[in-house]
Amino acid sequence: MTNRHRGGTGLAGIASPAAAPARRIGAGAAVFRQGDPATAVYIVESGRIRLVRHLADGSLVSLHTAREGDAFAEASLWSEVYHCDAVAEVPSRVLALPKPDLLRSLETDQAACLAFARLMAEQVRELRARLELRNIRSAPERVLAWLRVQAAGVPGVVPLDRTWSAVAEDLGLTKEAVYRALAALERAGEIRREAKRVVLRDTGI
Repeated sequence: MTNRHRGGTGLAGIASPAAAPARRIGAGAAVFRQGDPATAVYIVESGRIRLVRHLADGSLVSLHTAREGDAFAEASLWSEVYHCDAVAEVPSRVLALPKPDLLRSLETDQAACLAFARLMAEQVRELRARLELRNIRSAPERVLAWLRVQAAGVPGVVPLDRTWSAVAEDLGLTKEAVYRALAALERAGEIRREAKRVVLRDTGI
């Protein structure tokens, strides 16, 4: 989603990342795996980190994609282990904020508690928006709604910095369904696909 919650900014106000160790993560490598001991909350300095949960039936569920400035794994503050994989979609750099430091700040600093509560509220709003998209039954309408959320400018332009396979998982669709939806939207004149971006029809609004 484009309503970036700027998690890094919020957490920086709770526990300064100045002393936090930085890690470089290669594309496809994991920051942590589901079931690993939960030791830190992370901020994305650069790149893109995808959170994916493994289900009992062997399937995967895409939970979130953290981008530059975003925090992730905040729920690990009250868990012994991580409940998903965090994998770099592209070469990335992350800051690790140790759990004891964050918990100490939350226990002793009212402003820190408020900042963390604000961060959690923004993430709940983002999750609700994703669920609303998944509730759209028509694949073309769901894809078009996603594009409109991502778009900036007039007419709306969506830069393509992710694979359509990754977008499909976020939307709860197959890659093939997304490609068919894109083709249908283009035939209908709703979008124009270019090499590295999608341009939406100018509605004049």
